[in-house]
Amino acid sequence: MAHTGLIRRGGSAAALAAVAVLVLGATPATAVDAAQLRNDGVVSSATVFDVSHRTRSGCTHIERYRSLALEQRRVLSFMKDFLVLRNEADVERLAQPRDGVQYFVFSHAYNSIRGMGLSIINGGEYTGPGKPAMLLYRPNGKAKNVTDPNGADFPYTLAGWGYAGMYMPGQPPSYPDDPGLSCLTKQDWLVHERSVHPADTWANIPAPPQEAWHGAAAGAIPPTAEECGCPVGMTHPRLWDLHLFASITGAATVSMLNPGRPMPGFDPQVGFGFFYPDQYPSATVPAGVDPHAGHHMHVGA
Repeated sequence: MAHTGLIRRGGSAAALAAVAVLVLGATPATAVDAAQLRNDGVVSSATVFDVSHRTRSGCTHIERYRSLALEQRRVLSFMKDFLVLRNEADVERLAQPRDGVQYFVFSHAYNSIRGMGLSIINGGEYTGPGKPAMLLYRPNGKAKNVTDPNGADFPYTLAGWGYAGMYMPGQPPSYPDDPGLSCLTKQDWLVHERSVHPADTWANIPAPPQEAWHGAAAGAIPPTAEECGCPVGMTHPRLWDLHLFASITGAATVSMLNPGRPMPGFDPQVGFGFFYPDQYPSATVPAGVDPHAGHHMHVGA
């Protein structure tokens, strides 16, 4: 079954005309066995933290390590039955509602992104710490063409996950009371440019707004087909993104791209399609705007 941006059994284009993945709270999950994760090829290597200084969040490096270790344990525990997707049956199981989540939105169909992998978005009623907004899967290393949007590259191995929010300059989502994400800093969050996912390739065509400096504008209105001159599969506004990758150290690694050998895929256009803003200005959230609402996508006709 070819997935042109959506899982057929998970939802319809009408239901996804404005998918909003809400970043809410969640409770910790139990630990999973690190040796088993290594055997399954889920974890990667990462650097050991220097414990002598504090991060910009106010946490020491060891506190940040422990916090991100908790985050990794609970996510991998929650996803223990989906660490590897071996076939379409596994994809269909992943698409079923479970504890408020439902991973059925293939935002780039089966087209993988270099350094990020296959992205599957949570289109369920709930997302938050421990229940990510997106899952990032490494395609089969022997696959010949991981950028064919209609061709699956099983098996897919869970490499990482992420959270998202509507972009407001200098104001990424924060989780000060969550033990797994409280040590994040503003600088951990990257920006996913307002973009079109064209219906023919399901890649990513950035459409940045006019602005004084890179990241100055909210870019809250999704681009149109006229802007990109292409058939629209999905469009979305500018978004805050946070990517975490499973690590053999036991603590999730925060990074735009996966550590180590890059996952194959189409060019994410680092610095344009995905970037870190030039500034992090202090700002007041406008009335009626939810800074934790993210991944608003519009599905093309």
